[in-house]
Amino acid sequence: MVRLSVPGKVILMGEHAAVYGRPAVVAAVDPRLVVEARIGPPRAGGVRLDLPDLGLQEEHAWPVLEEFTRNARRRWRAFEGGDAPFRPAKDRSALVRIAVGEALASLAPPASERLRGGTLELRLRSQLPVGAGLGSSAAAAVGVVAAVRALATGARPPGDLEAVEAAALEVERRQHGLPSGIDSGTVLRGGVLLVRRAGDELRFEDLPRPEWLSGAVEILDSGTPGQTTGAVVTAVRRRFDEEPERTAALFDRIEAAVESFRAALQDGGPRDAAAAIADGHRALVELGVVPPAVARRIASVEPAGGAAKISGAGALEGEAAGALICMLAGRPARTVDGLSDLEPVNAAIGAGGLRFEGRAGDRL
Repeated sequence: MVRLSVPGKVILMGEHAAVYGRPAVVAAVDPRLVVEARIGPPRAGGVRLDLPDLGLQEEHAWPVLEEFTRNARRRWRAFEGGDAPFRPAKDRSALVRIAVGEALASLAPPASERLRGGTLELRLRSQLPVGAGLGSSAAAAVGVVAAVRALATGARPPGDLEAVEAAALEVERRQHGLPSGIDSGTVLRGGVLLVRRAGDELRFEDLPRPEWLSGAVEILDSGTPGQTTGAVVTAVRRRFDEEPERTAALFDRIEAAVESFRAALQDGGPRDAAAAIADGHRALVELGVVPPAVARRIASVEPAGGAAKISGAGALEGEAAGALICMLAGRPARTVDGLSDLEPVNAAIGAGGLRFEGRAGDRL
């Protein structure tokens, strides 16, 4: 039996542009998602899922679960090749089932056969709000893959980090289309990180966490976006295909804001960081991922010397866009017009990454 926990994440600066090779500043955040897993007696064999946050308890035979994963992979490859629109599985347990399937596919045959010889029991509990841009799907993908591989092989990160990261990225592709890999890499490692792409690889560099960071940055939940992350990412891809020069110029502006924010963490202060956030926000508005209703909320911050931006994919339209990163110049959010009705997210910036927490109890 294994028990592990995975943090959420926030993109402090660089969303969307990071998909196209630009750097980003990201941070792992508590609260966490907890996965408990064990291999039970063979009985009928298969996978038993206990997902109390979704109100689901399910059982799936191994062949059925593996076919479900293969179908998701086929749909994604058709999308990647330009032969079909992006179509994620709509079942509420789809991501967990695909994570089990991709973890199984990542194993050497002897290890996967050992798993198939028993009944895999998984229980997930999460404090991360779904759809808020806080990495709930990445946490679930990393947590399930790491738990399944640990049961099958006994290996744990950092020794197994590369395999867990690769399989978790495949899971996110099935649900989001063209993820950068930053979310899963961040929740796996933890901390505050600068992420750069080098060829086909992401490189994560630890950044300083100045004393002012945790007190100056506040995270608010603007509500669940009306479009999925995959839909927003696909819309940006379409825009890039149709207007490559203009879109690339926006990515350049986002990259400049990333570098300014990184410099603020290393040698500057909260005013420098707020200026970088404001620059990044304006570029994201022009990119079309900040709905007007959310942009009006953010505009209410600026007259008081503050700044705010979306964190994550954002939204194409509607009243909500997930998490907002806010620097309010010392003012409580409840006193700022446009933000006073939003729920604060109790998220400690710079949390630890994937953490094994000993053996699970006798009852999952």
